[in-house]
Amino acid sequence: MGILEGKKALIVGASGGIGLACAKKFIDEGAEVLGTYRNTNTDIGEKYREAFSAFRLDLSDGESISRTIRAELKKFGGADILVNAAGIIFPEPLFSSKRENWESVISCDLIGVYSVMQSVIVPMLSRGKGAIINISSVFGLRGGIGQSSYCASKAGMIGLTKAAAAELAEKNIRVNAVAPGYIETAMTKDINDSSRKKLIDNIPMKRFGRADEVAELCVFLASDKAGYITGQTFVIDGGMTI
Repeated sequence: MGILEGKKALIVGASGGIGLACAKKFIDEGAEVLGTYRNTNTDIGEKYREAFSAFRLDLSDGESISRTIRAELKKFGGADILVNAAGIIFPEPLFSSKRENWESVISCDLIGVYSVMQSVIVPMLSRGKGAIINISSVFGLRGGIGQSSYCASKAGMIGLTKAAAAELAEKNIRVNAVAPGYIETAMTKDINDSSRKKLIDNIPMKRFGRADEVAELCVFLASDKAGYITGQTFVIDGGMTI
């Protein structure tokens, strides 16, 4: 029996990368998963299809987030776990960055996360407890060249995580953040060989991480084994030095 047996999980951004890896790991551990996608539905594979369903959610459309999530959760039967794994990025120098790109990133990666969390809290309260995991980034902690909007949104997510954890602890809802470094996902696949080598030179483990490694950490944080952990940010970056 898995450590998430009988639990219901909402994974925002389950169509690829870390979100998809979380969906599979959660199902392996006994959970039933409701995922979201923005453009392309999730190809989760035959092995997982029976315990997985999905719906379209645009995190930039603030007015529809709450209405859509509450309707979907009512059909799904509520949520014990929320993973916020969706995100976008517009790499560009700060001095020439476009305001519309900044607003798009903040709208999706921070305000969208706030809206999702707000929508899930009441259903979690009705179940008596819950676990929320926000996928931030090491760049929300240390910054990164050409990623000012992304860094700002991920730093804001960590602040939101801490505030929500303090507010919801007495309601038996735990809130934690996971801050990955360079992970093999669609967001990193276009890094050229030369740049990749320079990045790996600053990673003591000498490789990028895998999405399933991040998912394993999320499984633990979602489980009752992490019952006294809240308000924390867990870095998973292979020991990055810069």
